[in-house]
Amino acid sequence: MPDPQNQDTSIICQVEVASPLPQWDEFLAKHPDHTIYHHPAWGQIMHQAYGNQPFYLTARCRGEITGILQLVAQKSTLFGHHLCSLPYFDASGILTFDDRAAYAILEKSRELLMQQKADWVELRHLQPMGQSIPVRTDKITMQLPLPLDKETLWQEFSTKVRNKVRKVQQANLQVKEGGLELLDDFYDVYSLNMRDLGSPPHSRRFFQLILEAFPTQTRLFSVYLDGQAVAASFTLTDAKAFRVPWSGTHWRFKNLNTNMQLYWSMLAYATRIKAPCFDFGRSTLDSGTHMFKKQWGAHEIPLYWQFLLADGQNLPDLTPDSQKFRLMVACWKKLPISLVRRLGPRLIRKLS
Repeated sequence: MPDPQNQDTSIICQVEVASPLPQWDEFLAKHPDHTIYHHPAWGQIMHQAYGNQPFYLTARCRGEITGILQLVAQKSTLFGHHLCSLPYFDASGILTFDDRAAYAILEKSRELLMQQKADWVELRHLQPMGQSIPVRTDKITMQLPLPLDKETLWQEFSTKVRNKVRKVQQANLQVKEGGLELLDDFYDVYSLNMRDLGSPPHSRRFFQLILEAFPTQTRLFSVYLDGQAVAASFTLTDAKAFRVPWSGTHWRFKNLNTNMQLYWSMLAYATRIKAPCFDFGRSTLDSGTHMFKKQWGAHEIPLYWQFLLADGQNLPDLTPDSQKFRLMVACWKKLPISLVRRLGPRLIRKLS
């Protein structure tokens, strides 16, 4: 956390808290570390999809915007009342040009925590905001710098990976990439995969709102066998990376390694659009998804999820292996998919 003793007290940095969509375009365009996850549209998407309240914190020094933070409130008797920046994504926390603005936003976040009578504020970063704030470090994201063409990328893969891709390409699979026209196929595979993992899925409306908000930065991929979607993904692209926040495979066809075809198709596409990096998304260390992503040559990037805690609160245990979640996960895996699609959005609106 920035040290208040080191702040230049001759310059006043004020932080405004608002719920309407803020005008951050100029600030984001200037900041070298901004990603698509810092765009203020996410708060509106989560409000429209799930009714969660967004709070936009804007720091100004001498009239100029010098820092921003987007928080979304989530309330639940079981999971707690908290504010998160940003639910469902890896790193979209405080973005500033200086420590003075960062400190001011942290202080305003603490005020908002008390005003909302919340249990904690969760800030998700790629770099920690000081050492005094409690932090979770059990998650990583996986990223692969990309060459200029897919031929070079292909040669960088291990022989084992290339053989897996060659083998799955013999299975007569068809790959499509597109937009809204692939949403139903993606959602069928995604929601089924989430059920199998024991996790509630997002609503179809959530994904449609993203497509409408970011029409040129979203791309869906779907792999078909005999006309049936067997693997699919929902991707986002910004100046820093081609990103895969959601993907899944149909459990009945996992023996075909359809996810190898899916990811090779996305990697080839990412090189075609000259993306500098392929962001595989987050994983837990040594999990199956971690090892799958690592085989492509992806590097492990630590995630720092830091918490501002209300008085008397401890760092929340939000891992799927916790006692609170273990029984729920086991039961969820046994539900019919129709029920999962109805109940999932009601649960995930309370989870980050």
